[in-house]
Amino acid sequence: MASFGGHSLHPGEGVPLFIAAGVLKEPAQLEVFKGIEDPNVVPVLTLGSFTLKEWGGNAGSGQQDFVYYPDLGMAGNARGLPNPGKDGIKALEETVKELEDRGIKTILSVTNLPSERPVDVIPDLVEIGAEAGFKRVEVNLSCPNGLDNDGNLHPPTCNNPDASAEVMSRAKERVGDDIALGAKDSPHVTSLEDRVDQLAVRKMLVAVRPYIDFLTGINTIGGQPFAEITCAGGKGGLSGPVVAEIAKEHLRIAHEVAPELAYLSTGGVDSANAKTEIAARRGLGALLVGGAQEFYRASQPYLLVERWAQSV
Repeated sequence: MASFGGHSLHPGEGVPLFIAAGVLKEPAQLEVFKGIEDPNVVPVLTLGSFTLKEWGGNAGSGQQDFVYYPDLGMAGNARGLPNPGKDGIKALEETVKELEDRGIKTILSVTNLPSERPVDVIPDLVEIGAEAGFKRVEVNLSCPNGLDNDGNLHPPTCNNPDASAEVMSRAKERVGDDIALGAKDSPHVTSLEDRVDQLAVRKMLVAVRPYIDFLTGINTIGGQPFAEITCAGGKGGLSGPVVAEIAKEHLRIAHEVAPELAYLSTGGVDSANAKTEIAARRGLGALLVGGAQEFYRASQPYLLVERWAQSV
């Protein structure tokens, strides 16, 4: 395993953990982390994902966009990236500086809305993030990238290696080497019963490899039906401990293709399995191990941070 000693995301004396995108988007949510006495127990914090325009997400009044089944270790997420847009990125500038000054690393996650072409908006978002003081930006290539004439979502950008390369190269042109640029990949499966499409992962990774400093995997398994979800046609992204083996399979493939790339492994880790999953993924080559949905459900995420840290 590469040491990544000089990498922007190397944990140093800190925990090799991160909170993945989807949980933290507002300055007020970060205040608790500024108050933790020992910054070495705070994971890398991913903020977003943000889109260029403010977006309210999928759920209308009274609709349910998230469900968790504790007995199954499974979550369904149809939130649809609610976020305050570019102004929300700019509003984080002061807070992010305070966190970074304490040694708490942050990542900005950006993506496009379904109605937008990724290459038209993502380079702008990466540049806005750099101007707001972010040192690391993750481009979420694993969200649907547009609507066809029938109103159906196209496959995510990461399913198209050429489109992924164009987005990442344009973003790289905007910020050069001043920003550690990363890409987030989908699991490249269509259901929980699938095996990861190795060829798809390899093609995507080879395409973006020249432009990125880290890879995050995996996003949720998209387009899955959940009876309790009452928006987005009753479908959402599947996550939770049930996806752990798929997440590790993606990690294995990516590490074989590009062992020199820092890999941030998420998907399927929670408090119940953190001790074994963190060790396993670090053993497979992950620089950091993280999660999102358990932090999203936690009423006091800083206490969850401490539990995860004790598992390292």
